[in-house]
Amino acid sequence: MKKLVLIALIAILFAGCGKKEKGIVTIENKSSYPIEFEFAQNYESKMIILQPNDSIDCVWERYFHCIIKKPSTNILKKQETKEKILILNNDKLYSYTVQNGVCNLTMLDNNQFLLALPTNSPTDSITLNKGQSNIKTFRSLSVQNVIFDKNITIGTDQYLQFKRDGNLFYYKKTSGDYSIAIIKVEISGNNIIIFKINS
Repeated sequence: MKKLVLIALIAILFAGCGKKEKGIVTIENKSSYPIEFEFAQNYESKMIILQPNDSIDCVWERYFHCIIKKPSTNILKKQETKEKILILNNDKLYSYTVQNGVCNLTMLDNNQFLLALPTNSPTDSITLNKGQSNIKTFRSLSVQNVIFDKNITIGTDQYLQFKRDGNLFYYKKTSGDYSIAIIKVEISGNNIIIFKINS
């Protein structure tokens, strides 16, 4: 009985060895951005650039991978089957309410591809006015993603950022008494709270 089971297992193993999967996959760019991606299959790969609303058919054998290199996958989403890969704009943005108790601040993206304009397109920076405002991001934010401009104005005084420690931003007054302002950022759910700690 054991020999029969062993022979059956060996027969199944050999029957599966000769079968190679292969096919054609259509990659279609329905996003607003030119896409640069690597198409890898059967131990080979090639770089392809696909303009918006263009598509390309790629032959594959054994396996394939479509790896987006540019732009950031934060601003894109991909729907994939064995026959078709559809690249679209990321339309599932995160919304945050910002309570800024310090001064008008500029939040920088710094090539993270996180910050979005109200039109859902990426931006290099967002102005956070003093008081309450709303912002959108392509991914969930953590305090580590928050980057402020180095120069700020509190009242009539100019300050320059000289240090960051976690969620604390240290600014030194650029003239006069050279006092220090410490700004703290807290993120809780969909709320961003920015306030000054008196030093």
